Amino acid sequence: MGTFWAAPSGAGMSRRSASFLLGALVVAAILVLPLFLTQNELRNFARFLVLVLAVLGVNVALGAGGIVSLGQSVFVGVGAFALVSFSDDFGLPILVALPLAALFTGGVGVVLGFPSLRVRDSQFALVSFGYAIAFPPFARWCRSITGGPSGRNLERELLPPSWLPIEELVYCYFITMFVILLCMVIAANFLQSRWGRATKAQRDNSLAAATFGVPIARTRSAALGLSAALSGVSGALGVILFPFVQANDFDVFMALRLYAAAVIGGLSSAVGALWGVLSLWLFPLIGETIGIGGGANFIFGLSVLILSYSQIDGVVGALRALEAAIIRRRERSVARSSSE
Repeated sequence: MGTFWAAPSGAGMSRRSASFLLGALVVAAILVLPLFLTQNELRNFARFLVLVLAVLGVNVALGAGGIVSLGQSVFVGVGAFALVSFSDDFGLPILVALPLAALFTGGVGVVLGFPSLRVRDSQFALVSFGYAIAFPPFARWCRSITGGPSGRNLERELLPPSWLPIEELVYCYFITMFVILLCMVIAANFLQSRWGRATKAQRDNSLAAATFGVPIARTRSAALGLSAALSGVSGALGVILFPFVQANDFDVFMALRLYAAAVIGGLSSAVGALWGVLSLWLFPLIGETIGIGGGANFIFGLSVLILSYSQIDGVVGALRALEAAIIRRRERSVARSSSE
């Protein structure tokens, strides 16, 4: 995850050490958490955490590709319904249906992203917002796949192997955490690859990038496909943890919350997706504390406004600025000490 953002000058080794320590702590917390939570608490925590991948999908599309997509809830829903269909309708094991659902959702993202190759980014934002508005009624219309207005259950279960003596929910939890970490690594490697650098180049200046041989259409399609696939995995994991899916769960308000969470967390970092999901949990609590009706939405809107006007890259950008200020102050102190 540390590959998403470069360390300030002179802090490379400490940044790598801190990233390694943080990763070790995260893995340790994942392993011991089932010992301290009830089954309902563990299920709710895991369902909440899978939203990291949906927010990360926004980061890939907007932060890396410069593509304003306001329809991320569509891909979360497509991934959820695709997993149920592959598993129950085609009889595939869940661990086989999961990557197929991701690939299918990525393909849907590429197809729905075709307008981004023809129109300006501001116009595609409206197009993608239209996708988010149209998806719930369209999904309700596709009764054979989605179950219509009443939704659909996932009949097949994800059971641990006979040689592994753990409960079914704990097994699903560990599989979920592994898939989340794997997807974050895949996204990080994509952004550091040749395709990732090309994606950032066309975001900064598409005409200049095309002059230097960057295939704009394929680059934007790859970014949209990966963004959709990450969101699709988020939806599929959510169904595995809570085996019921309904079209109304993926409405336009979910799309806006995911977009706001990405902006609040920081668009240039995988860690920003974690901070963004934390805001989805924290802001409702703050809203209840201050006693404002719809307090979570008020705080979301206020945070997006403040970050937009200040031009800070979310929580991650604020932490980077704070770290850089501390390093500069430390360097000035060392310079004064050496001069004396």
